[in-house]
Amino acid sequence: YRRHFYLGKADGTKADFMRWRMCERAFNAAGGGKAACVFDAIGAAQVSKASFAGMRVLHRLRQHTAIWPFMTLHADRPTVVEIYCRAYIRHAGLRGLKIRDLDGLNQALRGFDCDAFGGSAELSDDQTDVLITAAGLRRLANQTEPWTPAGLTPEVARHEGWTFGVF
Repeated sequence: YRRHFYLGKADGTKADFMRWRMCERAFNAAGGGKAACVFDAIGAAQVSKASFAGMRVLHRLRQHTAIWPFMTLHADRPTVVEIYCRAYIRHAGLRGLKIRDLDGLNQALRGFDCDAFGGSAELSDDQTDVLITAAGLRRLANQTEPWTPAGLTPEVARHEGWTFGVF
């Protein structure tokens, strides 16, 4: 595994391990920012350790759910998708990385034609990420474009997957 994942200085130059999936390239090219590379296993921005844990969960779930884009979707089965909250902030018409206040949250919710949030004014960026992403998923789930983004070829779907909402 060491030749695929950057685990520290002993592996050499970190930049040599930063291979971007097609989905991450599409997100960055569309102005989404800099998505984290799944091959980086070091530091606060690493996502590979969580990806490894997620793969084990998905392996168990696949008997009862459709895992997009790897499996055929069925109307009678739940569907699991990978999401990146920043994509939904962008789809709501905002450009910031994090939203930590009620005004920012409600502005994002308006971008998805949702009612204002009536909860506490003290919100963490994790809480606003979840609320904005849920509103975005509700809006995008029945549209064709998120399920068939231009870069999602059968080969990419089979070998890399895709993050729902990146198109």
